[in-house]
Amino acid sequence: MSAGKVEVAAAARQLIDWAAGCELADIPRPVLARAATVLADDLAAMIGARDEPEVASFHRRVIERARHREATVFRGGNARIARIDAAVANAVAADWLELDEGYRPTPCHAGLYILPSLLATAETEDRSCGELLRAIVLGYEVVTRIARGWKQRALNMQSHGRYSAIGAASATSLLQRLDAGTMFNAVTAAATLVNPSPRTHLVAGALVRNVWPAQGAWSGLMAVEWAGCGIAGSPDAFHDVYSDVFGGTTEPAALTEGLGTSWALLEGYTKLYACCQHLHATVEALLDLRPAVLEAGAIDGIESVEIATHALARPLMNARPDTTLGAKFSLPHAAASALVMGSGGAEAFAFETLARSDIERLRRKVKVKPYDRDLPPPNDRPARAEVKLGDGRVLSAECLSARGGADRPLPLSTVDDKLAALAAPAYPAIAATLAPIRALDDKALQRGWRQTVDAFVG
Repeated sequence: MSAGKVEVAAAARQLIDWAAGCELADIPRPVLARAATVLADDLAAMIGARDEPEVASFHRRVIERARHREATVFRGGNARIARIDAAVANAVAADWLELDEGYRPTPCHAGLYILPSLLATAETEDRSCGELLRAIVLGYEVVTRIARGWKQRALNMQSHGRYSAIGAASATSLLQRLDAGTMFNAVTAAATLVNPSPRTHLVAGALVRNVWPAQGAWSGLMAVEWAGCGIAGSPDAFHDVYSDVFGGTTEPAALTEGLGTSWALLEGYTKLYACCQHLHATVEALLDLRPAVLEAGAIDGIESVEIATHALARPLMNARPDTTLGAKFSLPHAAASALVMGSGGAEAFAFETLARSDIERLRRKVKVKPYDRDLPPPNDRPARAEVKLGDGRVLSAECLSARGGADRPLPLSTVDDKLAALAAPAYPAIAATLAPIRALDDKALQRGWRQTVDAFVG
């Protein structure tokens, strides 16, 4: 075993030992409050996708063949199916709208990776809401530290395939109060169950990308089951996968620095716009610019749209997306929809927008170039938009950092609005049911999650 492997294995074991031993009382209230916000926010995104044709079709299949009533498929109604099937079904929906929360320091949607398996397990076993929040906080910490622990050789893989199995395994282990040794066995096994998740699929709009978290939920849950039977990963699994196979450069200190004092959840972001976060500054700049464009004439009078932006956004230039996923990873579509519809929400990327002639015409007029300098975080994902009108006038606006991150946090009412728009049509009582959990009310935290689900599902 090389010195690198020894160091990585020891750091990973220290991380797992800490997480397994951390109690609810050890977690600061602001961190627990953020966990409750992530719970509500990602539930809204999950429920909001229920009528997407592909999601609805898959949900019908798993509900029709259900033999056990353990956990809810969150699509309206009270359909309960087997725990692992519910986790997979909800994970398929969870990233479909591209409105789930994310983590800025490194590409990682930790809430997406932990919640589907966690919610299904908590409901099946009726774990308390306090225990659920503890597992959210600590599972989030584990998976984001693994993500930060390796610098990718090239940005050719999306995080959904790289980390979702680890997130599911760690959070489920924490919820079930597995001892540190068994949890380590489960999480190291999960590290070997990742998938290649090529980023080219995002721009191409290949819908298989939306099920990578579902594969991770299944793999993570099974890794926990297998660990309970003595089927474990190697202590070297993280180094073997992320260094030797994927070619990443290891930074093992990231696994352990600041444990218990630095909390990854507080560095997450909440999404206003239903597209890749790399495009949010572009959308925000154009939404800010749109009133001036309208005042100057009409959208039809736009001659060109030029976006100067960061390196992560510039490759996302599919001007003819043919799926909703392709639209969400298309800078031309995001820009055109923001100008035409005055929105960056789910409606701006709905299937019917793909063939709208006004959006299609404007997509072809969008060009991209590098932003003129590299800026440090949190302004490392900027966009400057210039809209040239037919009469020669040029209107411009700039966004250095889109709203929603730790530097420009959104009010908590934003999550209320998302619940109202995305989830309340299916579950009218969901906001009122989750409110005391979000307020960290002691009685609500002692209540079982299954009982809580019953209260809003009906």
